[in-house]
Amino acid sequence: MNNSSHEVVMLEKKSTRVRKEEIIQAAFDIVGKKGVRSLTISALAKMAGMSEANIYRHFSGKDDVFTALAEYIRRAVMGKAAVIAAGSRNPLNKLELIFFSHMSIIAEQPGIPRFVFSEDTHLGHRLVAETLALSIGSYVETISGLIAAGIAEGELKQDLSPRETALTFLGMIQFTALRWTIGGSSFDIRDEAKKLWENFLHLVS
Repeated sequence: MNNSSHEVVMLEKKSTRVRKEEIIQAAFDIVGKKGVRSLTISALAKMAGMSEANIYRHFSGKDDVFTALAEYIRRAVMGKAAVIAAGSRNPLNKLELIFFSHMSIIAEQPGIPRFVFSEDTHLGHRLVAETLALSIGSYVETISGLIAAGIAEGELKQDLSPRETALTFLGMIQFTALRWTIGGSSFDIRDEAKKLWENFLHLVS
């Protein structure tokens, strides 16, 4: 393969990757504005500004789109947390980065909590629900490990239970996201995040 042919192939691959990302973001936009039940191939094509045939070029159908949304959440939230946890900062700094990163993702894409919390996702797409459950379980383990490290390094109270504290940490995020979603984004989630983080620090350190 000559250089020009190689460049064309690379551009086509990039175009496909970008196009799939655009479709995923369009799907989250639909879910964020109208809920999971409104996510159809027709609505997705309209939101993404392309034909239904083009949607099917990248995804085999609605179930495939749902799987892609679950995978996106795994990478954007749980995957990022794992990367931060593996870094060189101290445990408390890592927890802070993960907390505000997660809150920012929710603020930028309200469709994510709507997708995760919807019964239409849990009951209508069992494999997707199982994928989300496994991702959340891995997330809890990551946070638990950081809290255990924080206790060992004297940053956090010695009598804390890592797992239960991790669930409290995640509960702050999930309940805030739920309130914000149900309330139609009626409060500034980033300001709320700052208050919650300060209170969490008071409780655990």
